[in-house]
Parts: sequence; C-alpha cells; structure tokens
Amino acid sequence: MKAAIFDLDGTLLPGTSAEREFIRFALTTGQQTVPRAIRAFLSWVVRIPTRGIQSNKTYFGGGEMDLLAETAETFCHQHLTHHIPAQAQRLIATHRTAGDCLGIVSGAPEILIAPLQDLLDLDFVVGTKLACEQGRLTGDLDGPRVSGREKVRQSEEVARTYEFDLRESTAYGNAFDDRFLLAAVAHPVAVNPDRQLARLARQKGWPICIFS
Repeated sequence: MKAAIFDLDGTLLPGTSAEREFIRFALTTGQQTVPRAIRAFLSWVVRIPTRGIQSNKTYFGGGEMDLLAETAETFCHQHLTHHIPAQAQRLIATHRTAGDCLGIVSGAPEILIAPLQDLLDLDFVVGTKLACEQGRLTGDLDGPRVSGREKVRQSEEVARTYEFDLRESTAYGNAFDDRFLLAAVAHPVAVNPDRQLARLARQKGWPICIFS
C-alpha cells in the first residue's frame, strides 16, 4: 500500500498555520482554553512570525488538557477546515479514491489538529505533542517538534503501523524544512513552496503546486 502524507501549515493551510488560527479563534470567541492572565500576550503572539509561534509554547502553560482538546474540536469544525482550499480537499479525495493511506504529519500541536482526522476522513494525524502534568499543560513539549528529519522519523513510524511503503508514497510540503520528507518518497510535491524549496524543487524536477 502507498500513502499520501500532507504537511499542514502553509500547505493545506496556505499562508497561515493551525496554531496562529487557533490563537485568533481563542481570542475572538472568548474561549477559556488558555489562562486569562496571558490574553494580552496572545494578542501580541498572533502578530509575530509563524516561526516564533512554532518555537514558543509557554502560552499554553497552566491550561487544562481536556479543555484544550474540547476546544480543538470546535475550532477545527467551525474554523480551521474553512481555511483548507477546495483544491486541497479534492486532492485528498483523489488519493482516497485511489486507496491510498491518508494523513497529516505536521509541526503543529497534535492536540489542536487531531480532530481533522475525522473531519477530513484521514487515517492518521501526527503533530507535536505538548507536555502535561496532572491534567494541565506545562508549556513544554513532550518530545521533539515534528519538523525536518523528525517528520521522516514520524512518517516511518506511521508507515510501520499502517503497513504502507513510504518509499513508494506521495508527500506534500511547502517549506525547506520539508525537503527531508519529500526526498524520502517516490512522489514529492512542493506546495506553495518558499524560495529555498522552490529552488530545490526545480533542481530535482519535483512538481510544484499552488493552493490558494
């Protein structure tokens, strides 16, 4: 069996990230997923570059894990899926019709994006895990952030679980960090690539696709 593995931030979500959209959602809907004391901090966080958000999870510290999971269900259903272009959803459907194993491997917090598995009819969703103690988030990561070579390692683990051949599969990514996963599959596709990935894709002859 083969698989189709999608990056999320910047790929299925052109021009934005799941975490950035979640922060906007939490601020605009009044969700109490994060401590009230850091609402002002979140108002600042949403304006900083995505890479800064990716590297800093302290704003989750003190939040209740169960409440975050509950809010993520609402967030993905009411907000995040509307940011996934129809073109991307059709591509997912094409892979599903072909019988491919379908999933997301992303650096986004897994708890925020896990509901996409059911909403998009995927087989798996893998993201960065957040540390939790006694039901509350610590603001730290539980393991490495899923980016770069770690995406390959996570994809290999999923391949063993779902019994597909990663080397014969398809992967979609937008960032230069995704080059390791793209190089590990038979059918790499650069989606809305950044400058470095676009240059590499042209050198390697990888297809370039634009989602908007």
